[in-house]
Amino acid sequence: MRRFLRRPEWRAEAQSAPQLFHRTDSFRFLDERGKLAVERTEAGQMVLARVWSTGHDITLEEPERVTVLFPWAGRITCAVQDDRVAAAAGDVLAFGPNRRRTVVERPGRDPYLADVVTFPLAVLQEVQIAEDLKPDASAPHPTIADAVTARLRIRTAHILNADRGQKQMGADSPQIVDLTMDLALALAVAIMQDRYAEPMSIAALARDLGCSYRSLEAAFHEAGHPPRQSVLGAIRLDAARIRLLSGGPSVTTCALECGITHLGRFAQAYRQRFGEYPADTLAARG
Repeated sequence: MRRFLRRPEWRAEAQSAPQLFHRTDSFRFLDERGKLAVERTEAGQMVLARVWSTGHDITLEEPERVTVLFPWAGRITCAVQDDRVAAAAGDVLAFGPNRRRTVVERPGRDPYLADVVTFPLAVLQEVQIAEDLKPDASAPHPTIADAVTARLRIRTAHILNADRGQKQMGADSPQIVDLTMDLALALAVAIMQDRYAEPMSIAALARDLGCSYRSLEAAFHEAGHPPRQSVLGAIRLDAARIRLLSGGPSVTTCALECGITHLGRFAQAYRQRFGEYPADTLAARG
């Protein structure tokens, strides 16, 4: 962490918006002595950047690109229409194309610090993953799965650390290929998180991502993830536990609401994951 908090090369301009997005509608520092620093690296259509700030308020529009933000220090709050989301150090925010207002705040005397990755969804089509895993231009999802968040964060930081001062990288460099694979897999898991209550076959998931059944399974395996069905099962178990802890009407209802149809297998899998049967969780709420 200390290497990220080195003294950045602050911009001399008093009012300077970071040139990371399609259009900046407004930008202001939170105090009169505001400062900003940006280090940027391009790899094909992908842009990676590190941003330091003493605190600022920016309204921007990004009509075509996905944005993933990894705060290292400070807090960021984003408003998209009527929705408001916030992230602190160690969290992650991901946005599809949108117009948003963002406020970043510094942690005490140290500057706010975040790594940023932006890319058009088409960039995922440019790097072949496990033969033909090529996600299409479907709508991006607002969350990134915890299973890959840490690796995405570290991959981005390593690229920016290793290539400090380098303005461009090859889109086919091993680091960028690995980063693209993780982004594609994160989108796959995000679909499962969004639609866990629906009947979902791997064939349907592969169609949503524009790839084949075989290549999707291979991509999960090669990235070190559990099989796709195990990931979906874990998501459903976690969702069922939240319902049970909230005092759901019955074990059966909670399971069915989470897309679980094999109730016998559900009880055993639930006990293996949480150390108790679902009926025990529900009874404890009584």
